[in-house]
Amino acid sequence: MKRWLALLLSALPLFGQDDYQAQFDVVPPTPPPLFPFSVSGSYLNVANADFHTPQAEGEHIHYAQYDTGISYTQPLSCVWGLIFGAGWIGTLVDWQENPEFNETDFNYINGQIGAFTKAYPDWTWTATLGFFFDTEKFSLADYTLYQLAVWGKYDWFECLEFDVGFIFEAGLDKQKVWPILGFVWNPSDVWHINCVYPILINIKRDFLKYWSVGAGLQFLRNRHRVGENEPNPQCIFEYRTWGYEGILSFSPLKNFYIVGYGGSTFRGDLKITNRNNNHGQHFKFDAAPYAGIDAVLSF
Repeated sequence: MKRWLALLLSALPLFGQDDYQAQFDVVPPTPPPLFPFSVSGSYLNVANADFHTPQAEGEHIHYAQYDTGISYTQPLSCVWGLIFGAGWIGTLVDWQENPEFNETDFNYINGQIGAFTKAYPDWTWTATLGFFFDTEKFSLADYTLYQLAVWGKYDWFECLEFDVGFIFEAGLDKQKVWPILGFVWNPSDVWHINCVYPILINIKRDFLKYWSVGAGLQFLRNRHRVGENEPNPQCIFEYRTWGYEGILSFSPLKNFYIVGYGGSTFRGDLKITNRNNNHGQHFKFDAAPYAGIDAVLSF
C-alpha cells in the first residue's frame, strides 16, 4: 500500500521552486504547466516461492498485486492546495495447502484526502489521510485500514532534495509507524538517485531521448483479514518481503511515464494471527523472481 502512496504523490504537480517568491514579485514568472488529474496503474507478479518452515516444507506461495488509482490536485493559492484520490488494490495470495484460510483473492477500495503547502521557503509539505475498505466485508472497525502520511521535501540545492516524514497505519487490531527518510539527488543531467525509505530507492541513468535504465529495491507488504467461514475465522495475514530489480523507464512526455522492472525477492514471511492479532504463526518462504510494470498519466 505504500507503493500506491508513492505513485499518487509522485504524480502530484506541486509547483516549481519559484512559486513561493512569485507571490511577492510585481511580474510573477510563468508557472510550470499544471496537470490537476493523474491516473496510475501497476501490476506486479512474484513467481512461486518455496516454504522452508518445517510445517509447510515442500509447499509454495504465489503472490501478485495489481492496482489502479486517480488523483486530483486543487490549488487554492500559489502556495497551497488540496489533494483527492481514489483507487482499487487487488491482491493474490495463493497457497494451495494453506491450513488457516482458503481465500486467495483480496481487494481494497481506497480513498484519500489531503493537502500540500509551499508556504515555507524551500519546503514542500504534503499530508494525506487514506482509507482502505475491504470489498468483501464492509466494517470500519474490523475490515478497514487507515493510513496517515506526512511528507516534507526540502530543496537544499537545485539538484539535491532531502525528505522527512512518517506513515502511520491503524486497523485490523494493529498500529504501526514507518519513518520517511532520505534524499533525491540528480548529480548530472542524466543521473538520478532516489533514496527515500520506504517509498522509493533506486538509481537511474538516462539514455537516448526518452529512456532510462537503472536498478533499485522493492518493498512488498500487504495485510488483510479473511472471512468468517474460514478454518481460522477472521484471521489476519501479513505478507512481507523485499527484493532487488533492474528498471527500464520510458517517458516521452512530461506528463506520462511507464516503468518496467524485474528481479528477485529475498526471503520473506507470511504471518497469520487470530482475529485479535494474537498467537501469530510465521511461515517463512524462499526467494523468487518477480516482474512488474507501473504507469502514470497526468492531464
